[in-house]
Amino acid sequence: MKPKVLRVLVVDDHSLVRDGLRFEIQANFPTALIAEAGSAPEALASFSAQHSDLVLLDINLPGENGIELARRLLAADKSVRILVIAGEADPWTVNEAIKAGASGFMTKTLPAGYLGRAMKSVLAGRIVLCPDAEAALQHAETETGTAAEPPGPSILSQRQQEVLRHIAHGDNTKSIASHLDISPKTVETHRQHIMRKLGLQSVASLTRYAIRHRLTAT
Repeated sequence: MKPKVLRVLVVDDHSLVRDGLRFEIQANFPTALIAEAGSAPEALASFSAQHSDLVLLDINLPGENGIELARRLLAADKSVRILVIAGEADPWTVNEAIKAGASGFMTKTLPAGYLGRAMKSVLAGRIVLCPDAEAALQHAETETGTAAEPPGPSILSQRQQEVLRHIAHGDNTKSIASHLDISPKTVETHRQHIMRKLGLQSVASLTRYAIRHRLTAT
């Protein structure tokens, strides 16, 4: 049986950036099938034709924000992993990208080697935030009044930690219920208990907590 060929879609409106990303993808995944798009419509058309496993996505695209594009791609295929690669990591953008379901966020100023590690981690089901993105997410939580240090994960039951891990991976209630063989109502009950125990009120806050405490590893 032949191994599955990785399909990657690079979305950026600058051809030089796309060339650089293609080089890094080929260096880490020599057999990958790589498609490119310079705008949201091109990305949607390419994704429809190829159904990529991984999307490297810029935020500032002509005609449509990359965050909205991420939502549309995930609505078409919830299994796709989206790694946002932006010019900078401002709090609002990082927060909205994670809420939209992105699996990672990195800036274009990072060393090239970081991208290879980030892609492999994202494809393994983990959420990856570069240092600037993690700091920005912390700032976003401070602005919304949720920055008080929550208790450690030992306060959560094993099942609640499993639910939290799936939440941090961007899974919806129905998907979590299927994975854990429990009802959607039970998932929602666990979610409420997790938020109450940790004092966190948003998916972004739960995601950051899971990353900090290394609960996102599969």
